[in-house]
Amino acid sequence: MQPTVNECIFAGMNISELHKKIIAAYSDQNLHNITITLIHLYRMEQFGTLEHITGMIGESVNITIDPELKYFSKLMMLYHPDRGPYHRMEINRLSSQNDYDGLMNYKHILLLDRIEEMAKTLSCMEDIDYSPVYEWDLNADGFHIVDYDTSATFREEKDFTAHCNSGVNFYEAFQLRMFGSTTTDFPVYYLEDIEEFELAQSGIDDLSGIQYCIHARTMDLSGNAISDISYIWELSMLEDLNLSDNRLEMIDGLSNLQNLRSINLSDNDITDVSPLMRLNKLEYAELSGNRITRKQIRSLEALGITVVSD
Repeated sequence: MQPTVNECIFAGMNISELHKKIIAAYSDQNLHNITITLIHLYRMEQFGTLEHITGMIGESVNITIDPELKYFSKLMMLYHPDRGPYHRMEINRLSSQNDYDGLMNYKHILLLDRIEEMAKTLSCMEDIDYSPVYEWDLNADGFHIVDYDTSATFREEKDFTAHCNSGVNFYEAFQLRMFGSTTTDFPVYYLEDIEEFELAQSGIDDLSGIQYCIHARTMDLSGNAISDISYIWELSMLEDLNLSDNRLEMIDGLSNLQNLRSINLSDNDITDVSPLMRLNKLEYAELSGNRITRKQIRSLEALGITVVSD
């Protein structure tokens, strides 16, 4: 039996060598190059090439190729530069624990070390009549690409700061973070597939759209202008939530989050934290910078919750 591509690449590689290669591959520059190449292929409707790349990493990553191109959003989340710090921290942790199998879960990125060359070669072989029906009608004007043939990197949309200053909803903030523009047509139901969101300091003043994130486990919404969290009620899978430095007064919307283990509500204007007392799995609450009575703090501590307060 012929060895697979992965077997050829990783044969005989010890954990130190594997760590060195993977951590280098998860550099911000490399993640930018991979992501911008994927965007370029999508813009040029090179769907056969995208399918080939997806199939190639499929030995390590569970991504199903579908006619609606939902797999493209999963590719974007897999290699988006915003996720780089988290991945590098996890890779270093696995290496320090000599977890070879854990590191191997990140090996797929090493298959994309020449993605730009691969994309050009495969694109030349594309069937020009291949045009599948798909729902994600990408507006190419939503992206800016710097010289695809040389150092491709993201260029932020000029009005990004303006959007943040004027206030955006959750869905718009996600579009801005992912694509640099709100003109990109990203169906809201794609949010169902994402488990981690990092939207700190994104100018959010309205959580419209967050209700679709039904499989979210971690969210950082700190440093925004959020005052109403009622849309969070449906996110029962959430385990870690950061709402610090917002404009919250009431937190009733949290009382349905029965899987929540950690919450940061510091630097708001909250006076009543009784909804937290209904969360049986809550272990940690950061509450400093609010107007909460010592009686409520003691009540939370009596439930075994570690509380940080003024």
